[in-house]
Amino acid sequence: MKPDHGAPADPARSVSDYRALAADYDRRTRLIDRVRLRAVQALALRPGETVLDAGCGSGFAFAPIEAAIGERGRLLAFDHSPELLAIARTRVAQAGWRNVLLQEGAAESVRFDAGADALLLSYAHDVLQTEAALDNLLAQAKAGARVVACGSVLWPWWGWPVNAWLRLRHRGYITQAAGLERPWAKLAPRLADFRVEVQWPPGWRYIAAGRVPG
Repeated sequence: MKPDHGAPADPARSVSDYRALAADYDRRTRLIDRVRLRAVQALALRPGETVLDAGCGSGFAFAPIEAAIGERGRLLAFDHSPELLAIARTRVAQAGWRNVLLQEGAAESVRFDAGADALLLSYAHDVLQTEAALDNLLAQAKAGARVVACGSVLWPWWGWPVNAWLRLRHRGYITQAAGLERPWAKLAPRLADFRVEVQWPPGWRYIAAGRVPG
């Protein structure tokens, strides 16, 4: 049996799914805005820092990141969906940010020329389930860099009706359904001072944080 490296089930399907979702993406995801903002706050960003926004989507996190790092900071961001990245580029242009570098690419292979002081993995479930993606992204963060992930997590076994709804709800947004019980499981052993907070209510959102060792 081949080892399971947690590769996304179907990256091509993911790109296709987001193509269909892109035009209405911000409205569809508005209910998670609060936890996404909390994740940015948990990074404890400072002026002049470099931030890597992994799987940035339409760029929702850009404004709070920019407010924290200022003009002297750098925002590095990528997404595998050309349609979502086009929305992110429009967001950057309209805001007039000159310190943002966007790339279209996969988390396993994207490369930036600057080490990040902070890494954000906001609703990037497929990335969190992919060993090669995590290794690539963490290698581009400085020693001691803060790392924060947020997303959805299943309830305990007794919450099976909620869990069935969550699995259905996430169709089209993720291709790797495995790992929803503990989405941070592959990230945790790679970080120091790792901690997880499940947001109650509603109990199916989490924020996980730690720092790159060394």
